[in-house]
Amino acid sequence: MARTTIKLNSRIPLIVAGALLLLQIFSPAPAIMFTLVVLLGVLAVSYLWARQLRGGLSLQRQRRYGWAQVGDVIEERFTMHNDAWVPVLWAEVHDYSDLPGYHASRAIGLGARYSTRWTTEGVCERRGVYTLGPAKVSTGDPFGLFDVTLHHDYSETFVVYPPIAALPPLIEPRGMMRGSARANARSLDLTTNASSVRHYVPGDALNRIHWRSTARRSTPEQEEIFVKEFDLEPSGDLWIILDMDRDVHVGEGLESTEEYAVTLAASLADQMLRDNHAVGLVTHNGEPVIVPPQKGHQQLWNLLRVLAGAYATAPIHLEQLLDMFEPLMGRGMSAVVITPSTHVEWIEGVSQLLRHGIHPTGLLLDGHSFDPSRSNGNMRGIVGALADLGVAGHIIAKDFRFRLITQKRQQRPTFKTLGTGRVIMVDTGADAEWVSVGETREEVS
Repeated sequence: MARTTIKLNSRIPLIVAGALLLLQIFSPAPAIMFTLVVLLGVLAVSYLWARQLRGGLSLQRQRRYGWAQVGDVIEERFTMHNDAWVPVLWAEVHDYSDLPGYHASRAIGLGARYSTRWTTEGVCERRGVYTLGPAKVSTGDPFGLFDVTLHHDYSETFVVYPPIAALPPLIEPRGMMRGSARANARSLDLTTNASSVRHYVPGDALNRIHWRSTARRSTPEQEEIFVKEFDLEPSGDLWIILDMDRDVHVGEGLESTEEYAVTLAASLADQMLRDNHAVGLVTHNGEPVIVPPQKGHQQLWNLLRVLAGAYATAPIHLEQLLDMFEPLMGRGMSAVVITPSTHVEWIEGVSQLLRHGIHPTGLLLDGHSFDPSRSNGNMRGIVGALADLGVAGHIIAKDFRFRLITQKRQQRPTFKTLGTGRVIMVDTGADAEWVSVGETREEVS
């Protein structure tokens, strides 16, 4: 994981030493001999110093927490050991992490047989999958003749999840299997939705008899038995269809339809999962991406992990995406389409969903509000076309402000008893939950 190399900065001292040696051989002189001895002594001391540093230097890095969301602070703790008998007069620590807004490089000095520790911080400005490390420590001897380089080659993936915001009610999940709303389809099984009654036929279970209707509708001349008829119950399963077509997204950085779309998808998934619905994801990020619907908190992190690396690089349009994944969606489920596209062609894909018993909703990003020069088409027209199909559409403009939800990490407080008997709480925030890079264990102090 770590390796140390020694490199001679320049060959000039060796050339000078060789020239002086020749002069001393063919034209001996005390001054030449003195200069040669001093030069060779400096070279020897510098080399031995560098050899000591090569065998004595080591670097460790630990990060606090294994994940972060946009806006969180990432912290790393570096520990540098010098087990050599000579001091490190100067050292430059170069960190090659690609996390935007995070810089861990610095210059330090270190005594002989000594260790030092420092902490670096940075704000996670952009969602994504990044790499922490590798690192390199550059130092040398006092005369600058030799460079000693410690290569800390280990690197690891660090995920910055997209932010989660509290959203107003934008969709009403419907379907055919679970839920509390009512579907206009009859079920042969018992459900909680008894919609009507019908005449008894041989084979009907006795527990399905509706005695009140039987008593009310029967006459002394003719007794009739009525049984309850049930509706299929709607499902809470929701598909999030995220359009990552590179030709329709506009804006730059955090103020772009791409970032708004990902935040909407993450926030909607969190909202539905909290309400005990199963949520799945369909998108295209250079290649098809599908996360089957599931419930539970773990599903949220599965979705956020995919959304962290979702960018508008798809070479296909939304109508193609809908046509590709429509066969995978079960009848009676709900779907929400998140897109800035104003191409009317994808409306046909929505009608296909309706014909297959899938209930869609549109979350439409108004690209004109993000960049009027690049946005084409009329989003109001798309809303009207969806309304003609009986599909709800909501326009999300650039001035839409997300009320972010912070995922707070729980820390266990530490208490300390003073000599006077007073008990105080000790802040352990700076030392809790440090994870050694390159190791699987955690150190909790």
